[in-house]
Amino acid sequence: MKRPMSGTFFSILPVFAIILIGYLAACWGAVPASVNRDLNRFVVWIALPALMFHIVATTDWHQLWDVDFVIASLAGSLITLALGTGIGRLRGLSIADMAVDGLNASYSNSAYIGLPLFLLAMGPRAAPYVIIGATVTLMAQFACGVVLIELGHHRHLGVGHALGKAATSMARNPVLVGPVLGFFWWLTGWTLPAPLEQCTRMLGAAASPTALVAIGLFLAERPLVEAVSNRFVLMLTAAKLIFHPAITALIAYPLLGMSSFTAAMVVAIAALPTGTGPFMVAAFYARDGKVTSGTILLSTMLSVLSLTAILSLLPR
Repeated sequence: MKRPMSGTFFSILPVFAIILIGYLAACWGAVPASVNRDLNRFVVWIALPALMFHIVATTDWHQLWDVDFVIASLAGSLITLALGTGIGRLRGLSIADMAVDGLNASYSNSAYIGLPLFLLAMGPRAAPYVIIGATVTLMAQFACGVVLIELGHHRHLGVGHALGKAATSMARNPVLVGPVLGFFWWLTGWTLPAPLEQCTRMLGAAASPTALVAIGLFLAERPLVEAVSNRFVLMLTAAKLIFHPAITALIAYPLLGMSSFTAAMVVAIAALPTGTGPFMVAAFYARDGKVTSGTILLSTMLSVLSLTAILSLLPR
């Protein structure tokens, strides 16, 4: 059943309103924009891993795990990543910088924006699918990006070295470790002890609003005019908000014949704006982050309209 566009808009509006509050707080000087780094560390190292651990540990994966969902999510993301590297090639970039553009075009903000947004728009049953998108798919994209960057930096050390670097980086990422630990707990078949259940639930409740405010503060540090005037930012934003969900829909509906809800979820996740992951990768490897930050800013702003349209059109 499709929902009127106005109803969809108002259902997701609180998520973007919180981002706007963070943005305005920084612009008006109420909160320094630099605070986003501290808030981000709290979300990445404490709140979000707790939330993802709780969801994974308490979900019945026998019923919810969907191979077609994983295939559609991975295929759509990796095809879009390849398109993004092609845009990087048009810019005349090195392999390492092309990899960052690949992430710019394909790295959905599943954890920070996706979780609160789809809980509001599609209900609690959306959460496990977002977790899959925020772990399995992003792990694959992150690995591809890091491998390409490492090959660009240390081609003489070979693929094995690049794969080792990617594996080490993922093993140290708390956003990925949280759901993995939750999955191991689920495998035991044990119920979460009440104190642990309440602790992870309370910390998890802090993850979404804090992350959304942090995104607003992050965006306030980026000049909008510079983003809009850069044609490569426009190309990468179009790849993220238009091509990514379109190619994923093609895979989900005609090719795999997925059911309405899971197909809608995989397309909606693909339609999310670019996350901050590519910016962190660019900063870690000392790559130019101007196009990356511009893509995050522009795709986040425009996604209010694109997500409203896509969520209104998708059958559920």
